[in-house]
Amino acid sequence: MAVHATTAVKATAELDLWVPRDTMADLESGVRTVAADIDGVETAEVTGVTDVTPRATDIRVTATVRLGLPDHETDPEAVRETLEDGFGVMDASLLVVDAAEA
Repeated sequence: MAVHATTAVKATAELDLWVPRDTMADLESGVRTVAADIDGVETAEVTGVTDVTPRATDIRVTATVRLGLPDHETDPEAVRETLEDGFGVMDASLLVVDAAEA
């Protein structure tokens, strides 16, 4: 079993996700809620929404989100996998991954 060093990580990603219609005040807060509910994510700030496809029970959204992961590897592939494991997340494209400043 390999040991991986972890640290606080800041990442910016384009997420393709499902936002439930009944749990949001507005689209950006719905995206923020879905992203912040991903295991390992502490903070989520939506910086842009680029695509919206409404459906009967949810909305498919592509959004750019700044994320804070307090205890994670800085490897972009590991961050992408963490994000894609989140409920409602279909795809994650990492734009920036950096160790957070203390």
